[in-house]
Amino acid sequence: MNRTEQLAVLSSAAADQWGLVTTAQAKELGLNAVQLLRLTEAGLLENVSRGVYLLSASGMPQHLDIKAAWLRLHPGEFAWNRPPGHPMSGVVSHASACRLHELGDIPAPDVEITVPRRRTTNEPFVHLRTAPLDPEEITVVDGLPVTTAGRTITDLLRAKADGGHVGGVIAEAERRGLITVDDLAEHVQPYARRYGLGATATGSDLIGHLVTQAGESLRRQEVDRASQEGFNAAVHLLAEHPDLATALAHSRPRTAREASDETAALLGMRLSDLDRLPRPHPITTGRAAVLKALRDIDQQLRKPGPTPTELMRQLRQPNPDLAEALRTLRHLDPAVLRSLQQAGVLSPGMHKALEQAATTTSSRQLPPPDASMSTQDDDHGDDHLGGEDTD
Repeated sequence: MNRTEQLAVLSSAAADQWGLVTTAQAKELGLNAVQLLRLTEAGLLENVSRGVYLLSASGMPQHLDIKAAWLRLHPGEFAWNRPPGHPMSGVVSHASACRLHELGDIPAPDVEITVPRRRTTNEPFVHLRTAPLDPEEITVVDGLPVTTAGRTITDLLRAKADGGHVGGVIAEAERRGLITVDDLAEHVQPYARRYGLGATATGSDLIGHLVTQAGESLRRQEVDRASQEGFNAAVHLLAEHPDLATALAHSRPRTAREASDETAALLGMRLSDLDRLPRPHPITTGRAAVLKALRDIDQQLRKPGPTPTELMRQLRQPNPDLAEALRTLRHLDPAVLRSLQQAGVLSPGMHKALEQAATTTSSRQLPPPDASMSTQDDDHGDDHLGGEDTD
């Protein structure tokens, strides 16, 4: 083969291997070491790792060190003949898997690859780990077999990686939907004591501990926090503008435009003025904030009250947000509460909670519930305190 033919043969194979080819693969294609050397001297190949060449025209691939190390584990076999989990090639794992998944900022000075049985390597920057992997614990990233995000996190905990770094990986994986906290918690619980938690700590406790240590928060926590802030904003809005609650209680289904116009009229504003309202919620402003507040209060009031056991657990825990929301609700005009009750958006449990709160704090009384509501109250039992549950 002349030089052009040699290069064409190598290019065909390297095209499906990120522009890379091993010495053993080149031999399978009919090229010897001398020919590879001459192509390198001509600038057509670049020796990027021991026994691994890059076609210069291909450009430098991302994560070159990982790809070269993975090819070297079974140098005579082409990448397309290695299914994920191939026993001779292994699976990229631990911190190297974080690099490929682009999770966190955990240090990864070595290339870490998990193999099913013990092997050795002369490469100083390649760390082979021995462990079995189930097929569902393997995914493919940029053509490489890689442990899934959940398995990667479990491996890091088993290897005693820094808790703050692992917490950052968990938070980012959860935000991107690569893991679910509940599923992960089942697998990481055995490592709770290793990270300073008590013998009774759960997997969820460990996840929360690591994420906090990383200075991060989970998406689920952020959504819960935003929902609570949105509900508090809705309560205060109704306290300041009771006509809005009355309108909500008696409103018919209407278009978004009609709802905007009605809201503006109730506030005595021009529609454009709604956009200049103070921000009551971290993700909404202006006109959208007012409508969002109305939807929030409607949804919260329709939620069922907690069970007595759950209620007592909540009451034993300090919750400034819930306390502030209840204090504001206590000062709503009785006519507003009556409108909400009659329209069915004020649950019997919430009604009785407000009635009790009003009795202990002022002389105002809510109108008694009708017969159908009394029957429902009997079913709730001690749930009459559920007005403090804003979920």
